[in-house]
Amino acid sequence: MDIDKDYYAVLGLSTSATQEEIQRAYHKLARRYHPDSREVSTPTTLFHEVHEAYAVLGEAEKRRAYDRQREEHGLGEEVGLAWNIALSAERLHASHQEQMLYALVEIEPATTFERGRLPLNVCLVIDCSTSMKGARLERVKEAACQIADKLGDDDALAIVAFDDRAEVVLPSQVGVNSAKARAKITALRAAGGTEILQGLRAGLAELDANRGEHVISHLLLLTDGRTYGDDEECIVEAEKAGARDIGITAMGIGEDWNDVLLDEMASRSGGTSAYIASPTQVLTLLRDKIRSLVAVFATGLTLGVRKAAGVRLESAFLTSPDLKPLAFSDGRLKLGSLEADAPMRILLEIEVGQRPAGEHRLLQLELTGDVPILGRQGEILRRDIRRVFTDDEPAQSERDVPLAVVNALRRVTLYRMQEQAWTALDEGKVQQATRQLEMVATRLFDLGQKRLAQAAMLEAGHVARVGNATARGRKRIKYGTRSLDVGGGSL
Repeated sequence: MDIDKDYYAVLGLSTSATQEEIQRAYHKLARRYHPDSREVSTPTTLFHEVHEAYAVLGEAEKRRAYDRQREEHGLGEEVGLAWNIALSAERLHASHQEQMLYALVEIEPATTFERGRLPLNVCLVIDCSTSMKGARLERVKEAACQIADKLGDDDALAIVAFDDRAEVVLPSQVGVNSAKARAKITALRAAGGTEILQGLRAGLAELDANRGEHVISHLLLLTDGRTYGDDEECIVEAEKAGARDIGITAMGIGEDWNDVLLDEMASRSGGTSAYIASPTQVLTLLRDKIRSLVAVFATGLTLGVRKAAGVRLESAFLTSPDLKPLAFSDGRLKLGSLEADAPMRILLEIEVGQRPAGEHRLLQLELTGDVPILGRQGEILRRDIRRVFTDDEPAQSERDVPLAVVNALRRVTLYRMQEQAWTALDEGKVQQATRQLEMVATRLFDLGQKRLAQAAMLEAGHVARVGNATARGRKRIKYGTRSLDVGGGSL
């Protein structure tokens, strides 16, 4: 093994190449350069170089040692992203018709780079309908003023107000004059109905004015009501925003907003949604969101999942830094942005069909995204997920499952349990919903989450007595289980 030689370049591959790609490249080049089969005159040394490269890269252990030594000597290919994958089982049973395998994918910045800060391109889209009158709008205005004060000279800010129509209160501008912005914000008044689509379209148009490859563009939507008849159009606009690398954070204030719509808008754009129980929380949540945008390291992350025959992706959840279900579309999961100091974790629930004894490739994962702070576009990492199938029952206990996988499963299980309660209630199955909420409360008590457990128990009692849930209780439990910290564990 000669670490000064770039064996990947010899085979015409990148360092993220899979073992299958390495094998294919070797066979192709070996046929081309073999002394007995080559069609044109080429030096015999080329054949020996190809063979030498494959002798190292074709064996997983030798390849890892080669990669490690090249990295230690500063010879490896620089990458912006790093990832680790933990699996719930080392071995699977060959005779089982179906069995579940869980994969936890952790993504973080490569540790070899200094982390800087990209300019922000932010638009606040503020609901100014009649229901926002009073403390809600006043707290939002106060938070908006503070954001205008804190943004830097290279950041762009726009403000859009909407009720049943939209008004661009502050057109998008870089290096905003905070005094001018404050005057515009404090003049906002509540009136009219709620049509989110009008505000959404106006806000996205403002963001387009200063959108760019090396800028973090994000729309912050704050509303306390339900939009009138334009839900599907809002989702379409959110999908288009995500395609333009514009994330949407949708924040609902109080209890009367449509959580299903805001969740879907955030998910389609690669953003997040949040529940603001009290107007006093507005400032804290907006500040936290701006901090997370300032910390963005990579954008437009997606995870491709190529499945072998007989393998099915049952579900996928982002479990950190936020928890939310991920939609599998066109073979990919949209992940959004990665923060410099907050690793992203995705839990994949994989159903595996029967296999004969031996090692089998089940999936190939492909992570793609941009690292604008390093000037890198189209970063790609690939990894094969393989497992050994055995005729003997694998001797594995729960203690053998990596702690990080166990804790991710706990979070997802709790979230699913409360979702099942609301589904049962919507179907008129009051007793089932009550039992499900009581189970959620028990789990939360076991985890030491006393306040959230009490909220779940109170809601179970209300459902049993009245036959429906309170809007406050339903949102508190839903978003409480999303933000639950049950311990991470390292991969």
